[in-house]
Amino acid sequence: MSVAGTGKFMSKKVSKVRWMPMSDTSQPISTSLATGSWDDEMNSVVVWGGAGLGGEARKVGSADHPGDVTGLVWLSQELLAATSSTGCLVLYRVTASPALGVAQEWPQLHKAGGGGCTALACYGDSLATGGQDGKINVLVSTQRSPVKVYEKGDSCSITSLAYTRTSELVSSNMRGQLKTWDLRSNSQTPVTTSSQGAGVTCLARHPTQSHILVAGGGDGVLAVWDLRSPSHPTTLLSAHKAALSEVQFHPTQPDHLFTCSQGGDICHWNGASIRRGGGPLDSFNQMDNLNTTSPWLSSEAVKHKVETHSLVAKQPLPVNSLDVVGHSVVFGGDNEAFYVLHNVIF
Repeated sequence: MSVAGTGKFMSKKVSKVRWMPMSDTSQPISTSLATGSWDDEMNSVVVWGGAGLGGEARKVGSADHPGDVTGLVWLSQELLAATSSTGCLVLYRVTASPALGVAQEWPQLHKAGGGGCTALACYGDSLATGGQDGKINVLVSTQRSPVKVYEKGDSCSITSLAYTRTSELVSSNMRGQLKTWDLRSNSQTPVTTSSQGAGVTCLARHPTQSHILVAGGGDGVLAVWDLRSPSHPTTLLSAHKAALSEVQFHPTQPDHLFTCSQGGDICHWNGASIRRGGGPLDSFNQMDNLNTTSPWLSSEAVKHKVETHSLVAKQPLPVNSLDVVGHSVVFGGDNEAFYVLHNVIF
């Protein structure tokens, strides 16, 4: 089965792409997605439908968005959160009409000058934003005021956020630090601070093993962290020659990892090949049962066994975002289009 793909030109640079979550998990294909744009006089958040195999994406709903779209997450099939370089967070409601409705808006969560809001994460109906001002806000989608604010979460720009569980948040910064925050505590200081060298540009949490976190670097290196022992990365993978834009675990097959970069690359990392490998792995660590342990934590195995390949030819302009669901990957970047690839995982 060969990879099939379609593209959609949208005349705005794409900053974020996200598949709409599926209501029925037994249904392997999502045909709807959202995009956010950047670097335009007026940017937009657009919801698209019909992006399944053999179909062409069509615009279902859209809304003008103040500033660059710097973060985009679905809370449900109806609610879509987007952050902005102006420092605001907007919660859009997908309705039957072409216009997206505004369900809730939090203006000026971060300082507008120099970047505003730079990171967004969600867990259930909880949201977290990070900014170039080093501030972290924790919110609930139904409340106007933040439930927790870390005024001095960092002394430099926060680049990414990831919930590892309801009460725990990890932030990354331009200096290559990862900080873990206990949201139940009243403390304004992180529980742990770790470092991986170059600035961290993106984070992704393992969908079933929340202690596993992957951090992409400005140097193109992918670091795998075991948050149970966060003194240093468990594994370092030389991923790209340019800064990583985003990294995503496959939501139901987390042995598969996907990355894109500012150099125009989109890569598929097949950790399932480690499980099939055998050989040196058997003598490497008898206690390391890969049927129950993630292959991403087996450093020796990853170095020699992980299969990596490019999904498409190197793009001439940066690829800023990608997402995966079922057998399909969507990606978009500065060439003002997004592309959907099907049959990526057989």
